[in-house]
Amino acid sequence: MEERISVIVPAYNSAAHLDSCVTSVLEQTDPCWELILVDDGSTDGTPALCDAWTARDARIRSFHQPNAGVSAARNAGLAAARGKYLAFLDSDDRMDPRCLETLRNTIGTSQLAVCGVQEDLGWSDQLTDGCWTLEEMRATPSRFTNPLYINALWNKLFLRDLVEDNQIRFPQTVRRCEDAYFVENYLLHCKKVAVTAEKRYDYVQREGSAMHSFYERVCDDELPLMCLQYDFFHGAPLAPREEQAFWDWQYGKVLAIVRYLVTYAPTARVCREQLAELCDDPLVRQSFLRPAELGRRKELYAFAVRKKRYGLLRAMVRGLERN
Repeated sequence: MEERISVIVPAYNSAAHLDSCVTSVLEQTDPCWELILVDDGSTDGTPALCDAWTARDARIRSFHQPNAGVSAARNAGLAAARGKYLAFLDSDDRMDPRCLETLRNTIGTSQLAVCGVQEDLGWSDQLTDGCWTLEEMRATPSRFTNPLYINALWNKLFLRDLVEDNQIRFPQTVRRCEDAYFVENYLLHCKKVAVTAEKRYDYVQREGSAMHSFYERVCDDELPLMCLQYDFFHGAPLAPREEQAFWDWQYGKVLAIVRYLVTYAPTARVCREQLAELCDDPLVRQSFLRPAELGRRKELYAFAVRKKRYGLLRAMVRGLERN
């Protein structure tokens, strides 16, 4: 197998950004790559752009499929990949020119390489250069619950053989967090993970994305992932400090879902129904009701006041306490 890196780009109505995305791959200092463009039933100029890039550079291949979602598009890219390594790039993002070179140099004898990201949330500032065993990661949620370790897809280099040998694919029934499901399943087959804090990926969040528009199955997608990640960090008993760190993180995830529902649900009735579903989950209840977390309800109330939805969220807290 060649040592090349297969870069997979799912593209749906991406005409405004696709040229910039592809150009960032062409500018890579590592020359040993192939680019796989998967047009997911676009209705704008994306299909023509994909084919035009394929005609310009033999390292670029394009595929077209009826619209089936980003997971199906990435899975189609996996089926087409020929390289030893896999990398993923979103069609509205860009790679730093040294991204692939840095990831290749980082992975060494490990099974996964992770790099920093140009983003505004401070995740990359918490990364540390080094190499850790899977057991070390699972025992240390205070460090490794950082989304760039366990959620993000696009700042990593994967081994294609490991993906194929274990038939790891993106869940096509999931619209949110599909990348985290893939990363979670992949991590469980790793022995070591190598990390560099160098920021080599330019991540862009845009209004209108799945994170910024209402999706009625948010709990159906998010709650099973919470369970998987609970199991990941509880393969063995955690030290008390690490157990607390896990629940700190878990609470943050739940609060993020609450904020999403309150911000984007189209009606109070829909929001109330979704919050009730959230309250039924044992991990959600535990994240709010552990003795050390009782003061956190004040944070929820403060958010409710800012959003003028105090009654709605007060009812949620009461529901949690009753269950």
